[in-house]
Amino acid sequence: MAKLVSKVYGDAYVSVVSEKNNLIDALEEIKSVKNIFTENSEIMGLLDSPKMDDEEKIDFVKGIFENHVSVDSLGFLLTVIEKKRQAELISILDYVIDCIKELLLIGKATITTALLLDDAKKDKIVDELLRSSHYKSLEAEYVVDDSIIGGIVIRIGDRVVDSSVKTRIDKMRKMLS
Repeated sequence: MAKLVSKVYGDAYVSVVSEKNNLIDALEEIKSVKNIFTENSEIMGLLDSPKMDDEEKIDFVKGIFENHVSVDSLGFLLTVIEKKRQAELISILDYVIDCIKELLLIGKATITTALLLDDAKKDKIVDELLRSSHYKSLEAEYVVDDSIIGGIVIRIGDRVVDSSVKTRIDKMRKMLS
């Protein structure tokens, strides 16, 4: 259910900002807004509180963000609050960030290796991934997992390239049995 809510509200907002060719500014704004909510748990606590009525919550959000974010971003936040979806606000903001990054061709890759990589190897992997994908840039997260024994596992979105030793051994085991 939370994914559906995120998609509905997120797609509406992304549609508005993309029509205005304002994706880069919107991305920075939404990241900042998300940081404010995640770093200040009291804000989320107040928005979830049954002691505040809807009008007080709207005024509270206006007080925090009015004159600090665009009209589109403020309207988006107020709509989420008016529709009583503040409990899903962080997941909605995450969805918006992912959608805007996708439109700006900024990919997110998780690269898992058995050993820590030096910067030269990291740069080489990112360059190769950029050449073989449609992305203009990549945000790479590096994970060290010695259980893969060796090799590399790359996850970009829902695509996975697994050339780990562990996977090769598992395939050989299945083939032999």
